[in-house]
Amino acid sequence: MKTWLSKWKISNALDNRKPLSPAMECAVAESEELRSFAERSAELDRALKNSRRDFETSMELHAGIMRAVRAAEPDAVSSRQTFWPRLIPATALVLLVFFGVFAASHFFREQATVSKRIGMSSLADASSAIELSGKLVSELPDAALSPLNDEGLRLKHDLANAKKISPRQPPLTPAVTSS
Repeated sequence: MKTWLSKWKISNALDNRKPLSPAMECAVAESEELRSFAERSAELDRALKNSRRDFETSMELHAGIMRAVRAAEPDAVSSRQTFWPRLIPATALVLLVFFGVFAASHFFREQATVSKRIGMSSLADASSAIELSGKLVSELPDAALSPLNDEGLRLKHDLANAKKISPRQPPLTPAVTSS
């Protein structure tokens, strides 16, 4: 692993055209493997930098490649037609339609209730509200406490039945201790 790291540092120094660090130079001087790697890498680097490209691309080859690329491109009209389906997923479209239907039904329902309320007189509305509130105040306590009263009556009835069935026992008195 150390040699791989050292080889990487040697290669990186050659790529960046920088000298090796003093610690790396010591490691290369001590190791035969690293010394041979550094020499081979330097030779390869010089050979690659000094080599010339022997081939030139002909203009006919370039023109032929460009014609093939242009022929393979899809038509601009067909790409415009397929733009929207790729942009908006089907679920978003369904959701948009759902919200549209909901908004339309809500809007029309509100108009119907508003037109109904315009025909009623406000005095009749106020008097019926006052009448309902009076009934509510008088009937609500009875309705709320009725189940509790019924349960109290049942408890008294059960207690009376229990007294009739069991013999009378003296009441329990707490023990009083004298000191």
